[in-house]
Amino acid sequence: MCGSLIRGKPFKALVDGAEMILCATCYNKLMKSGRALPAPERKIETKKVEKIKKTSKPIDQLEIIEGFGEEIRKGREAKGWTQAVLAQKLRISEAMLKKIESEKVKPSLDLAKKIEQILKIKILQPVEFDEEGEGKGSSFDNVTFGDVVFVRRDED
Repeated sequence: MCGSLIRGKPFKALVDGAEMILCATCYNKLMKSGRALPAPERKIETKKVEKIKKTSKPIDQLEIIEGFGEEIRKGREAKGWTQAVLAQKLRISEAMLKKIESEKVKPSLDLAKKIEQILKIKILQPVEFDEEGEGKGSSFDNVTFGDVVFVRRDED
C-alpha cells in the first residue's frame, strides 16, 4: 500500500475484497483500522494427470448444419414464440437472434446446443472425416492463403 520495498516477511490481506501483499507496517495499520482481513490460506491440490492415448481416429466434433437459420425459425414458430421471447430464453439480444435466423451470424457451439435443447430441433451434426483425419465438406477445403489475401503495393 505504501509503495516501499517489503523487507522481512510479507503479509497477505484482503483489502476491500482484493488480496494484497503488504509490508508489516501497512498490514498492522490496516488490521487495526478494520479495513483489512487476513487472507485465507489457499491449498493447491495436485491431481494425477492421466496420459491420453493418441488414437488414429479424430475426436467427434460437431458442426452447424446448412440452413440452420430456417430450422431455428421453424422451431420458434412451432412453439408460437416471437424472436423476442426466444432471445430472452437464450439470453441473447433480439438483434443477434435475427442475425442468426438470417444466417448472417453462425451461433457458437454452446449457443447451438442451447437452441437445440430449447426448441427440440437438430442444428448440429458430427463432422465427417476422411482417411487422413481431415474434415469433409468444409467450405475451406483446398483454400490457400493466396486465395483470401489481396496484397496492395504502393507505387513509388
